[in-house]
Amino acid sequence: MAEINELGRVLMTKGWVSGPFQREQLVCQQALLVINSRDLPVLMIQIILIFFTTRLLVFFLKPLRMNLLMGYILAGIILGPAVIGRNKTFAHNVFPPGSVVILMTLAEMGFVIHLFTLGIQVDTRMMTKVGKRATLIGSVCFLLPFALGFLTLFMLSSFGNLEAHLKHRLLIVIAINSVSTFPSVTSLLTDLRILNSEVGRMATHVSLVCDVWSWSLSMAVSSFALASEDSKMGSVWLVIFTVAFVMAIAFIVRPIFRRSDKRAKEGEGEEEEEAQFFWVMIILFCCVLLSEILGQHAGFGAFLVGLALPGRLPLGSALVQKLDTFSNVLLVPAFMATSGFRVNPWGMGGTSSVFMELVIMMGYIGKFCGTLVLAICCGVPFWDAIPLGLIMCCKGIIEIAIYISLYDREILLDQAYSHLLVTMLIVTTLARPIIAYLYDPSRRYLVQGRRTMQEWKEGVAMQFLVCLHNEEHVPAIMDLLDASHPTPHSPITVFVLHLRELKGHAASVLLPHRQLHKASSKATSYNHAVNVFQYFEEHNSGSVIVQHFTAVSPYASIHNDVCTLALDNRADLVILPFHKTWAIDGSMESTVHVIREVNKNVMSKAPCSVGILIDRGPLTSSQYMLMGESEPYRIGVLFLGGADDREALAYCMRMVEHPKVDLTIVRVKNDDYLNGEDSHLDQELIDYFRANAGKRKVSYIEETAMDGVGTTQVICSFEDAVDMLIVGKHHDPSSLLISGLTEWNEYPELGVVGGMLATSDFRFSVLVVQQEPVGLNLSLE
Repeated sequence: MAEINELGRVLMTKGWVSGPFQREQLVCQQALLVINSRDLPVLMIQIILIFFTTRLLVFFLKPLRMNLLMGYILAGIILGPAVIGRNKTFAHNVFPPGSVVILMTLAEMGFVIHLFTLGIQVDTRMMTKVGKRATLIGSVCFLLPFALGFLTLFMLSSFGNLEAHLKHRLLIVIAINSVSTFPSVTSLLTDLRILNSEVGRMATHVSLVCDVWSWSLSMAVSSFALASEDSKMGSVWLVIFTVAFVMAIAFIVRPIFRRSDKRAKEGEGEEEEEAQFFWVMIILFCCVLLSEILGQHAGFGAFLVGLALPGRLPLGSALVQKLDTFSNVLLVPAFMATSGFRVNPWGMGGTSSVFMELVIMMGYIGKFCGTLVLAICCGVPFWDAIPLGLIMCCKGIIEIAIYISLYDREILLDQAYSHLLVTMLIVTTLARPIIAYLYDPSRRYLVQGRRTMQEWKEGVAMQFLVCLHNEEHVPAIMDLLDASHPTPHSPITVFVLHLRELKGHAASVLLPHRQLHKASSKATSYNHAVNVFQYFEEHNSGSVIVQHFTAVSPYASIHNDVCTLALDNRADLVILPFHKTWAIDGSMESTVHVIREVNKNVMSKAPCSVGILIDRGPLTSSQYMLMGESEPYRIGVLFLGGADDREALAYCMRMVEHPKVDLTIVRVKNDDYLNGEDSHLDQELIDYFRANAGKRKVSYIEETAMDGVGTTQVICSFEDAVDMLIVGKHHDPSSLLISGLTEWNEYPELGVVGGMLATSDFRFSVLVVQQEPVGLNLSLE
């Protein structure tokens, strides 16, 4: 096809030619027009249009929870020849053939880099951890769509005369429709924030098994395609060279990366990092080129190089951080959109299209039913097996790349490609909201009922779950645990959960800290904290048991790990550090907003009581004071009434007999305000506490306040009188004791009083205790 200007001169011709391994589109331009000053502006317009159209579609289809990847495909279909691109003026000015070639080249480069980062994030050791249950489900998830597709094809052949070329296309469709890949599934789980849930971890392992089948099939299809074009001997040599290529990456490239990472630890400076980055990219591009020469897709070599550079190495994590954002934000969208450009809905008609769609849908039905039935047989609850089946039916960027590769090689024609992509788009888009509706990990925590410290009985070990983000949170937590007065008669069990954001990996991890440390190639930054807790356990031998766990998950869903560990170990109290820290001069040292979101998620879903610890220890120099020879640790309790205040007071009952704790209970009352049943329960607990405290080092003070100003004055009296103040989170909004304080609150997750203590310039630490979220009982009913 030729493009002619007004003077009748040929500006450009394009057509299909035979490439070394596939048919490729060749675009020829005049020599002066090869580098066109118009190409860059047109490319920018194309990218802007893709982004704008995608965001618009995602906004309007928000109820369906459409993610950006599916939005980019739909945007490509709309902007391409299928819809708007049918307008010749628009296609000529915005998506001319020469410019589309540039966009597709950029998209392919983005996909190669994306596959490289995906390979880095895959932990090859996970294959050794896949159990028999996941292996069985994954195998059936792949093979049953195969079998059902062939059965459908056989029935169609029996009832009607199918043309030979249509049978061949349907066989290819059956094969690639059975594919479910690990990167696509983990990406979906991360988007739905269930990567570290029970169903999420099961789907991760099942997809690994399915991926082994998928890659094997992909290699077989590629070899079959080349064998049909070349001699059989050529196909044999292809397999030999491909195996040699894989072995070279495993036994030559991988050791090079490990030595390079070791040198990086010894060397310093930005020049060393830049040199490493340069050589890694050179090796990457060489392997990509070799992959193309061997007749495989360029992404095959990129993915293998990524596998050779594990994300657990510092070099791998650094590369993911540098490349992932760039490729995901700029280049991958172009790749997904260009996949939509190839869709031809006008060719999706006739009897052959009906047969094609029937075979594809039977593959999805087989995948869903196979996963569902096998999961139930393997002991997965029914309402968990349904989301698992839907997850395995969803597809992503890897499957799209397979479709494009086979389409470019003309193994798939327009009709088959369009059916596969459009069906994938519809199924994945519809499955996402159904999965989100059917599966909520927090329902498991709420159904079991919440444990409270008021239920604790003397002589029974109290269970604490302590969450750590870094070592700065340890001193105040150690003082609080020691103040809990562990004794052989009344011991405590402490589960220490080290929280780490998922970086450089695709799958989440929740393991005992010792196992993760053995599996890691580098020492973690939590060894000091582990040593401190070990000393605490030895110092209180027979009274304290400490167990360490590490959770590596996206911060958006890491609360699932916290709640799961709390539920499985029947924790009485979860202790979370506040997201702000203070320097020794009283100034704000750091603020980590993602920690705040984690705290809010845990407080709304935890199966037990939760305490947010606001650490101002550096202002009082009170680190580890309980385990050393120092002045008594002064703890105050502000009691305004309500379930959360009763929970705080119940916790303080453990502290009464501690020889180094001075406990002060201040009850603030207003005679004009009585809250019925709550007031009765408050008085009962106060009377019980005073009767058991006796003449020990406990001060009980009653204050009267008319309004929130009076309550604030009582709180100010704690200044220089306590090292830590314990308060409940929720108080009755109609209470006169907090009137005037509810108009503004920077931290509503801490309640009215807790929010005020977090923002004011007090020098004591604060523990805000929550028994259960407000309105939880109503939601459970």
